[in-house]
Amino acid sequence: MNRVFKKIAYALVTIFLAITTIFFVIRLAPGDPVEGILGPKATGLEILRVKKQLGLDLSLSTQYFIYIKNLVQGDMGRSLFGAKNITTLLTERMKPTIILACVTVPISALLGTFFGFWAGVRKSRTFDTFSRLLSLFALSFPIFSLAPLLVYIFAIKMNWLPVSEWGDFRHAILPALTLIIPLSAVVMRVARNKYLEEVHTQWVMVSRAKGLSEMAILLRLLKVCLPTILTVVSIQLSVVIAGTMITETIFDIPGMGSLLFEGIQNRDYPIVQAVILYSTMMYMFIYFLIDFVNEKLDPRIQVE
Repeated sequence: MNRVFKKIAYALVTIFLAITTIFFVIRLAPGDPVEGILGPKATGLEILRVKKQLGLDLSLSTQYFIYIKNLVQGDMGRSLFGAKNITTLLTERMKPTIILACVTVPISALLGTFFGFWAGVRKSRTFDTFSRLLSLFALSFPIFSLAPLLVYIFAIKMNWLPVSEWGDFRHAILPALTLIIPLSAVVMRVARNKYLEEVHTQWVMVSRAKGLSEMAILLRLLKVCLPTILTVVSIQLSVVIAGTMITETIFDIPGMGSLLFEGIQNRDYPIVQAVILYSTMMYMFIYFLIDFVNEKLDPRIQVE
């Protein structure tokens, strides 16, 4: 029980630090949202009037305490542009982001583990060499370079998939591939190294001596290696979430990533704060879910 309370406290502190940091950083960045609302020809008097209406004439500390107070009450405010309720806005834009994240993480873990173990079994053979070179190639491409490459190959050259927007499952394939390729490459390299580390241990040799089949040994090796693999996946979650947002912007997907981009462009403080808050909460949820699975797979993790 004490461990659970520590995890909850850790999550709350992480979320608090994230929203506090983004609150001040976005306001200290160059640009004024009121000028964006009124346009460049607005007079000083009009700017002051709108700032007072939006509460932007108050000191930063006062704005911060009002924001925290409203947040505790479940009120994330309204967009500075159009005055749309932030909760409604997030609900409308959350689905594509959640779909991409939920598709990317499990598929990357499965593919990376499968090919990592296969490469380990075929160590120093053609497949092992090829897979390591391929994973290195995949990791050398950042998302903003990989996405246009996939678009060129599968959308422009082969005309198999749509380039942008969001509709049926075909629209999700290229964005999902953009995220799956680098993450599965990381998982594959970790799974291969962990397999090679465990396959020469004493318990494996004893199992073979007892006549246990190679498939049974492989399944036991998988169970032993899974906590390490899942830990790497949890570490990569922040990269996945950030990558999802970049990918949405590139492929013009109406998700939280494109919403964040719009909020930063317009200096729409409530939108930026809300997206960072939800992203942090999503990260913490998946992180603790993976941690829970790891504890079930290896009870030694629970030892303080």
